[in-house]
Amino acid sequence: MNNGTGVLTAVGAKLGLGLLILLVSACAPGALRTPGVQPKILAPYPHSPLISTVTWDSSGITAQRKARGSDLWPCAWAADGDLYCAWGDGGGFDGNDDNIGRVSLGFARVRGTPNALDPSAVSGKNIWGAPPYAEVAAGFGGKVGSIAAVKGVLYAIGGFWTGTDTEDPIHKSGRGPRSSIARSTDSARSWQIADWSSRMPLGSFIDVGQDTQDAAGGSPPYVYLYFQRDGDTHHLYLKRIHPELLMADPITGRSFEYFKGTSWFSQGARWSAREEDAIAVFTDGNNVQGPSAVYDAPLRRYLLTTGHYASGNDDDSSAGQVGIFEAKNPWGPWRTIAYYEDWAGLKAETSGDFLSLRIPSKWIGADGKTLWAVFSGLKSFDSFNLIRGTLELR
Repeated sequence: MNNGTGVLTAVGAKLGLGLLILLVSACAPGALRTPGVQPKILAPYPHSPLISTVTWDSSGITAQRKARGSDLWPCAWAADGDLYCAWGDGGGFDGNDDNIGRVSLGFARVRGTPNALDPSAVSGKNIWGAPPYAEVAAGFGGKVGSIAAVKGVLYAIGGFWTGTDTEDPIHKSGRGPRSSIARSTDSARSWQIADWSSRMPLGSFIDVGQDTQDAAGGSPPYVYLYFQRDGDTHHLYLKRIHPELLMADPITGRSFEYFKGTSWFSQGARWSAREEDAIAVFTDGNNVQGPSAVYDAPLRRYLLTTGHYASGNDDDSSAGQVGIFEAKNPWGPWRTIAYYEDWAGLKAETSGDFLSLRIPSKWIGADGKTLWAVFSGLKSFDSFNLIRGTLELR
């Protein structure tokens, strides 16, 4: 005979389970939202147990500003001790104006180390652009998103314009249709574009030190890159390549190896020659834009900066919407140092584009805690901008 106890027990269990689900949901980031109220944008990873915070000194941005009218500024620390950087749509350092000496793509040499009290401590010189505002005339145009210096050679990843694509590739604005890599063996005075164009995003180099030191311990040394799959704005993937294969066609050469996880026993990285085996090494539900990574050797940590825009429309991004993360390995696990919606108070003036926050390894202090970053954006920030950051350790 059923006295109802079993029914009540089952009901109680369901109520308890429902309450548990409600409590868990309430604790989940962004799970409960008040109608009509914009939810707070939450970082994708827990806070770093090593680095408690980073403090930025934005008071000197205007004084340190150079190369007005030129943006992007990916840089590589070369064997000769200088940084070599690329700019887009402007006159670079020597033109110092959006129209004077303007080219679609230029390369400059940057010397010195920033000093908060002396803006002249860093100087730039146009190497490849529009004479007389550059030493050598540019041979093609486009946009470069990442540069690496490897064994005395510079490599630049970008979308290029050539004479086969447009009548005036030197001044053609925007990213070109030829997605490839260019190489310079003479300190940016001349460049050769690889004879292929990739349908897949090539990614961005990880800056691991002067002339590319293999911080991940590969033998022979590898160059590491983060990349995103076409149409996927929420994840980063990792690949590596031997430097001598950088100019090889990634489709026919099978030259890249893709990170596919760590081994259960040793936690060592596992690699595959097949891109489809790659697994995500970084995820942000608020989208990922303009990733840039550097190895902080004194702290033995990789620092990753990415832009984010929760709306899913990249026109809603800005230089102020940036996250900063750290990890022991380039494949993570990642922890959050800071996650901003209006970093350095720039969001209003730079709303509409995120052009990366880049930390050259050359400008990381001996203690690993003091660093200088390069960024650009819209309006007055369409320039070579420097800002000093200080990491606070727990």
